[in-house]
Amino acid sequence: MCRVVRSIALLLAVSLAAGFTRTVLNIPSADGPLIVDGNLQEELWKQAVPLPLAPVAFGKPFPEGGEVRVVVRNGYLCLSARLPEPGRVVARSTGRNPVWWNEDLIIWTFRYHSAEGRNTLLTLSVNPLGGYRVEPAGVGDGQAVVAAADLDREGWSVEAAIAVSHLASIGFVGVERVRASRPNAPELRWYWPGVNDRLPFQLPSSGISISVPKVVLKDWSTREGTQPVRVTATTSHALTVVPHRVWTDPERRKLAVEEMWRNNLKARVADVAAAERKDWEKVRTVADWETFRERRLAALKESLGPFPPRTPLRAEVTRRLDYGDGFVIENVLFESRPGLVVTANLYLPAKIEGRIPAIVVVHSHHAPKVQSELQDLGMTWSRNGTGVLVMDQLGAGERLQSQPWPRESYYSRYAMGMQLYLPGESLMKWMVWDLMRGIDFLLERPYIDPNRLVMLGAVAGGGDPAAVTAALDSRIAAVIPFNFGEAGPEEHYTEGPRWYDFETAWPGWGEWESTRNLYKSISGQFFPWFVCASVAPRRFIYAFEISWPKGVEQQPPWPRYQKVFSLYGKRENLDQVDGFGPFPGPGECTNVGVYLRSKIYPILKRWLDINIPSKEYHNVRPDQDLMCLTPRAAAERKPKTVSELAFILAQEKLSDARSKLNSLPPAERLASLRASLQKRLGDIEPNPSAPVNSLWKKDVSEFVVEAVSLETAPGLSVPVMLFKRRGETNRRLPVVLALAQEGKEGFLTNRNPELTTLLGNGIAVCLVDVRGTGEMVRSQVRGPSAMSLAATELMLGQTALGARLKDTRTVLRYLLRREDLDAERIVLWGDSFVEPNSQPYVLDQSLNQEPGPQQIRQAEPLGSLLALLAALYEDRVMAVATRRGLASYLSALKDPFCYVPLDVIVPSIVESGDIPDIVAALSPRPVLLQGFVDGRNRPLPQAAFEKELAGAVAAYHRAPSVLTLRDDPDPTYLAKWIVSHLSPGPR
Repeated sequence: MCRVVRSIALLLAVSLAAGFTRTVLNIPSADGPLIVDGNLQEELWKQAVPLPLAPVAFGKPFPEGGEVRVVVRNGYLCLSARLPEPGRVVARSTGRNPVWWNEDLIIWTFRYHSAEGRNTLLTLSVNPLGGYRVEPAGVGDGQAVVAAADLDREGWSVEAAIAVSHLASIGFVGVERVRASRPNAPELRWYWPGVNDRLPFQLPSSGISISVPKVVLKDWSTREGTQPVRVTATTSHALTVVPHRVWTDPERRKLAVEEMWRNNLKARVADVAAAERKDWEKVRTVADWETFRERRLAALKESLGPFPPRTPLRAEVTRRLDYGDGFVIENVLFESRPGLVVTANLYLPAKIEGRIPAIVVVHSHHAPKVQSELQDLGMTWSRNGTGVLVMDQLGAGERLQSQPWPRESYYSRYAMGMQLYLPGESLMKWMVWDLMRGIDFLLERPYIDPNRLVMLGAVAGGGDPAAVTAALDSRIAAVIPFNFGEAGPEEHYTEGPRWYDFETAWPGWGEWESTRNLYKSISGQFFPWFVCASVAPRRFIYAFEISWPKGVEQQPPWPRYQKVFSLYGKRENLDQVDGFGPFPGPGECTNVGVYLRSKIYPILKRWLDINIPSKEYHNVRPDQDLMCLTPRAAAERKPKTVSELAFILAQEKLSDARSKLNSLPPAERLASLRASLQKRLGDIEPNPSAPVNSLWKKDVSEFVVEAVSLETAPGLSVPVMLFKRRGETNRRLPVVLALAQEGKEGFLTNRNPELTTLLGNGIAVCLVDVRGTGEMVRSQVRGPSAMSLAATELMLGQTALGARLKDTRTVLRYLLRREDLDAERIVLWGDSFVEPNSQPYVLDQSLNQEPGPQQIRQAEPLGSLLALLAALYEDRVMAVATRRGLASYLSALKDPFCYVPLDVIVPSIVESGDIPDIVAALSPRPVLLQGFVDGRNRPLPQAAFEKELAGAVAAYHRAPSVLTLRDDPDPTYLAKWIVSHLSPGPR
């Protein structure tokens, strides 16, 4: 024992000699109740020692460091922390000893000599959800260490307790707070007593009774703010046995029901590809090619829209690194547009003589600028006399838009792509502009040779913007866009042989990442191969991450590339590079691997006299070395998120649209809104003579159910069910057409009471599955991966919402023709059966990530949108009742997280108006909007709801009683409201 005491005394003496001159922290003892739940209300904490976290001069808009407290109670060292956080926390992990993601933490570190005489280090880390880790892992099993946390609007708090028996009576203690990186700030840290500093502590004397504190852990999976509503309406057993499908299984297989929309799209894509081939076959001279090219480049430019003005870059170098090995790294910042900060690493030769070539590297969606392959190529090329600029792309690295988690840039690209469409922008346009401004940044350096600029796009999501940038920026002397020379090249391995012939160029197919499937790229015929070929006679490398199936000569674009460059007499400016192995396989890389670079070197030497490295340099630096956005720079620049900037653009365009509408005479306003929206929605005209196929008719208890299908487009039929009360044969019935993403099955499963109420009051009900809903889709699982068909519609210059509106209007025309229905009494009912997310608190995360502690639900506003839009275009609709719709498209831009599906997105819609403007245009027809949500699928309180719909409320000022806004989700109200407007009786 004496040896242990002497060891501790020696440890303290050495530490004090090393600079620990502070007095010992004497931790007091206190009594009183304690519940470890993260809520710091107990009297005990007033007796604890406060330990303020060192106020680092980060400046606004960052929070204060907060405060930690320590006290001993009944054999436990009790710890608490109160940590201010004006925004949302970054947290995901729960439970004991989780595998941490990148999240906010408070970390206590204790160093002491154990009873066995060993120098021991114990750390306790806790996140805002009460997830905690004890290290070493075996320390504190059972109830020796407990922790919990709590959240409120001002920040988060922690309570924890460590059994004194697992510590020593004296030692050293330090505290660190970690605030994970945000879209507007780098990672921040606060310390007590200081950076890399600990203070000696002493616990009170032994003899204290041991009492384990009570622990209350919060269940973050439970939702707050939305309570289930008890259904009081009578449920009809008869409706529960009604079949949910109109086609039998053999009929479904024969008709390929689940593939109808896909096949319709496939035929339309094939038609465009065939037309493009005919035009291509006419190209025989340079003049022919340039005519062919200019039309398609104009379509590409029209799709992107005008770029913003070239504002000052405000460039700065925040750190310069020289490792003494032939190169330097500059960590740089510049603003591609005001408020949009670009972070980049510029690799340069240590000694620059004359003018040097430069390569702009566009990283993949897999990993940001710090990834090892990117460091390797930057260091290798710069050591051999070439400048290399590696920028973080939007959503990645220091330019994250959501959470600093693995591959979160996948979700960011999906969300940003949707959000930017709304004000008429696109993610591709913003990425291209960033790259163009990156070239501006390089050309401000006098030692950069403007005639030797290369754009290198990495294997997945990097080649796309690299190719488009080169097509539009003639300053780029050579472009190497991996995996973009042909749409979906890896599909040769994953999907088998092509379904189209060799001479036809494949336009591509929609998926979740909008940079891979450009808006209007099919209808405008700027296919991927064309974007790459349009750089001719400048230099182009047709590049593929893995090996070409059967060689490059068997790739359809290759003969086209050869023809274009040969027309210019510049065949030497075309080359190709591929890797090895199939997909998936060993040849895959994260960005650009060594094998691929070895093939690129001699080509660039031949073209631009870029030195071939004598060897590959590999010495990966820690991520922290390559960070550009310092706290000071973040505080000064206040970086804006894409959603913030898009929101400002959308507000401006929406304000202009409303001003134009309001300047028109009332009689012209409706026609103007209809025409403007139709331009953006696409083909919404109903099929007036849609073939009707009567499938079956059944008597189900007191109801009659009739099933038909309507052909709304070539090869595409939608299933329809019409319900009537038995015996209703002597009069024309009012009818309700019900619409939802979940289709007929959703209504029959979730809205049985409402259906019973309507039918019981002599009202017919029509249920329909528009394309891509209900029984017309293979899986009801929703999310980014389910958006390929909607994305393909956008490539064709159409929208999924417009296509479904076409289906809806065709069904309406069918109902209007029926002699048993009253054409003057038609009500549209749009609904969603998805529960909204919590209003008080949502642990936002990507819909692509594995589920976190709190379930995130995507809004499904399709039903409400179809009901409102159909009423806008169909004057004979008497009234509209909607529930759980989207309050406004503008609300989807108020946050980087956007829980709205791509298949309801309409590019440039705010240039025509927004959902409140559509509602306003329906005045004075009765409209019910109930339980609407915002862009994060959170219910809107009544006051916020009314504010969001202020324009619609104003339009109904002469008939305010017929516009009903309700924030409660009472399911019985909607049916009663419809009945009140469709009182049965002969007409």
